[in-house]
Amino acid sequence: MKNLNYLIKPNTRIIFISFCMTYIFFGNLVYSQELRQKSSSIKTGIGIGYNTGKDEQGLGLIYSVGWQKSLGKTNRIRINPNMIIGGFSTFGLMHHREQTFRITNLGLNIHYDLIKFGETSLVTTGGGFLNYSRGLLGTGGSSVLSYQESDYFYSLYFGGHASVGLRTNPKNSRLAYEFKPINAFYGNKQFTLIYMMFGIDFKLRK
Repeated sequence: MKNLNYLIKPNTRIIFISFCMTYIFFGNLVYSQELRQKSSSIKTGIGIGYNTGKDEQGLGLIYSVGWQKSLGKTNRIRINPNMIIGGFSTFGLMHHREQTFRITNLGLNIHYDLIKFGETSLVTTGGGFLNYSRGLLGTGGSSVLSYQESDYFYSLYFGGHASVGLRTNPKNSRLAYEFKPINAFYGNKQFTLIYMMFGIDFKLRK
């Protein structure tokens, strides 16, 4: 049997070897880029909480979305402008006027990994917010309260907030996970928003 190298023309062998070297080089390069820590991400979350203000109060679901950028070589500090939307009602609350309302909350957060152990960290967060609430105050509710008609309301609040939770950031994954059992917002006109939230960060390619 003739030698295989003899059957392949020299030019063909050169092209084949060049192709293999190029594939190996660029394939490893792309793979290593995938494993590099991403410095920015899309941050999302869903939670349940309690909100009260000048006229309104209720329980409801909230959703969060924003952009996040890591700072420094260790990525322990992250800046995060975000938006929270939510819907609330007096369902499950006793002795309150019947009401349904929504919030739109724009905020700027600074996250800091206070303690790190492997891929998991204890995260603390602080920042400021601007909140717009609107909805309907109804006639129903507690038997001791009597309202003759429904009222629409619109309120603007501002203030600060803080939170604490756990974050897991797998090094070779495009996702990071957070659970924050304590999130507290306090503002003017007796505004309070307290909730727990589960979040996922979708890391962006460099």
